[in-house]
Amino acid sequence: MSFSTRSIAALALAALFVFPLTMDAQKKMPKKYKNAPDQTIVIVTNSPAQSFDEAEYPHLQFYYTPQEMPDFLARLHNVKPIPVKDGITGMVVDKDGVIAYIRGFNNALAKNNDNMDEMNWTILTVADKKGIIGGSKPMDDYLKDYVIKGKSAKRDDDKTYIPGEEPTFKGWDKGKVEGMMLPDFTLITKDGNELAIKEILNGQPAFIVFTNISEDGKEVSPMLWHVENVLYNYFPPRR
Repeated sequence: MSFSTRSIAALALAALFVFPLTMDAQKKMPKKYKNAPDQTIVIVTNSPAQSFDEAEYPHLQFYYTPQEMPDFLARLHNVKPIPVKDGITGMVVDKDGVIAYIRGFNNALAKNNDNMDEMNWTILTVADKKGIIGGSKPMDDYLKDYVIKGKSAKRDDDKTYIPGEEPTFKGWDKGKVEGMMLPDFTLITKDGNELAIKEILNGQPAFIVFTNISEDGKEVSPMLWHVENVLYNYFPPRR
């Protein structure tokens, strides 16, 4: 066997070992989850936290309520906390701004996930029992239908809001706002720019997270890390 022939044979043999390792490495590379929006909108409902480092969450787009919470959010918070105590509240809106899904997620959920296994219990897989706000389907289904596929949520024209007035439609007192058009309200960026939520959505479906951040920017819900890593540093199936 000539030197060149031996070299080719050696390279071929090495490739047999390297190729599976390369494929395995690719499988373990984190990537954006298939049903995740390009960015998640985060609304901090206790006004700006100047010392908070938004850069720690590169795929989360942060906005803050003014010193006085917008009227609709304040009224909704009274009947359905946004965010829930010791957690966050998630909302999916369709391309027309209709609320398709809303529910709270406790911080304890973040303790059950390390983003290393797609079968872990995550914000994507949790579902309330049938009949409870949030529906019987996991949030992943709502992201797939309304954010990725661009389907329209069923709008309930009876669910209306007039600025300065308490809504009176059936279910409002329990925070059942699914099917309601998300009213417009003003938010501000960390540098003080004002933007309406409709400007932020810009006719696109979205996943919105409501959360609180301490004044010094140090107390942050671990669910923000959870969302950042489950949706945007997602490990593909390794079976």
